[in-house]
Formats: sequence, C-alpha cells, structure tokens
Amino acid sequence: MAPLRAIVIGGTSGIGHAMACRLAATSPPASSIIISGRTCPSPLPHPEIISFIPLDATSMRAIKSYTTSLASTHFSSSKIDMLIMTQGIMSTAPRTETPERIDRKMALHYYGKQLLIRELLPLLTPSARVVTVYDGWLGSPEKLIWDDLDLKRNYGLTKAADHCVSMTDGMVQYWATQGQTEGGKRHFVHAYPGGVNTNLLREVVPEVLQGVVKAVGNVVLTSPETCAERLLAGVEARAEEGDREGRHWSNIDNKGRVVKGKAVWSPEQIDRVAKHTWELVDAALAVED
Repeated sequence: MAPLRAIVIGGTSGIGHAMACRLAATSPPASSIIISGRTCPSPLPHPEIISFIPLDATSMRAIKSYTTSLASTHFSSSKIDMLIMTQGIMSTAPRTETPERIDRKMALHYYGKQLLIRELLPLLTPSARVVTVYDGWLGSPEKLIWDDLDLKRNYGLTKAADHCVSMTDGMVQYWATQGQTEGGKRHFVHAYPGGVNTNLLREVVPEVLQGVVKAVGNVVLTSPETCAERLLAGVEARAEEGDREGRHWSNIDNKGRVVKGKAVWSPEQIDRVAKHTWELVDAALAVED
C-alpha cells in the first residue's frame, strides 16, 4: 500500500477528527495527514502521521493564503490523494456577515469549501477523492431561490441550510466534469453523516440541559468513530463503482450507500450556481483590509 497524502479541513474535532484518525490508523507509516481548523487538538493524535495547520475556514482570503502555502511547501513535490471537508457550525444567529461580506455560516458550509477545491485542484492526484461531509440527502435545485443564491434578501436559517446543501449537490456534479485531468478518475462525494454524537448540538443547548443531551446522545446517536468508518468505506466503494460506470460523483448516506433519487442537474443549473459561486468568492478575495 502506497503512503497516503490527505487533508482534513475540520479535522480538529468531531467527524473530521475521527476521519483523520481512521485514515492514520489504516495507512502506512510514511503517510501524511494534515488537519486544519481554528485550534490544534491536544494531544495531537497519531503525531507521526498527523500534523496541524491553522485555518479560519470562514475567510476566503485566509483559505487562499493557506492553499498557496501548501502548494509551495507540503505539496511542492507530491500530490494529495484525499481532501475531506467537514467544517461546520450549529448556530441560531441571524445573518452575520464576515468582513468579506458573506454570511458566516454560508461561508463555512459552502463557499469556502468550493474555494478549497478550486485552489487545491492542481495538487490532487488523478484518482483523488474529494469529500464534503454536510448533507448529501436533502439538497435539490427546487429548493433554491435562483435570483438570490447568497440570500441577501431572503435569509433564514432553514433557507440558508437549503441553499448550502443544494448548491453543494450542484457543485459535486460540476467538479465531476470540470475537476478532472485527462483520463483522470477523481471522485467527488457529498456525504450525509446522520445523527452523530459530537459537540455541535451541545453548542446551542442551554448548560442546564447539557447532561441530558450527553446521555441521550450516547444512546441514540452514532459515535464519530463509527460514522468515520462507514463514510470512508462508502467513499471508496462508490468511487470504485463510479470508475466502472464512468460516473465521478456520488451522494452517500450515513451508511456509505448511494442516496437514491438524487436529481441530475441540468448543465444550465450547474453553470448558474458555479458562476454565482466564483463571482462571490472572487469578490471576497478582492476585499481590502
């Protein structure tokens, strides 16, 4: 087995942390896995394989700086086999814009992930796996307000989730064609993790109920470790199927199975979402301090 080169954004806690640990535990000793987020976990797991690079994944300019640095240092002479993005927050706050004029939740859940893929694309191997862990189940082009994709005028918590989930679906299909090298077999996945016992839910629950949430979570929710194992196995299985079928994108559920009945977006729908995404991201990159 060849050494693995992987990046896990959001790998400092929760599902991302479990996925990074799973990869480290099942990869050769010469492998290298970078986890990125705001703070380094202590202790750093599998330090012989895993390293930490900080990243504010809500900032397009921080992401651009991060990817430029990776290209000139860690991946100047090697390529990335797997890019996993699990970053996310659970918040009931109203629309809150970053200094780059993007809603913070949408920047983290959608726009930043697309920029990461775009900037890291030249560093990916021809058979790389690119995995977005968010909600590969509920997205649909029918849920979009097409003349207000960034929800400047129609923002709400449910609608923000609808847009981030649905636009991710569209962009997975976009990358399946636009993100390939000649003869390449890169596979792009939008994964639904299901109910997982992480700290995200406890962030929005009053302190007096924390004990109840923890107890209930231990019973009815999946552990991050089990979730990681199922998703990673599903990614590989679906990528192998895709190679045989000539299909380079998948939406998978919390068991790693294909989500049935997902819409195949029209070229016009994909182009419209991609055009919006790059216009907004490039405008954010041009914002001066």
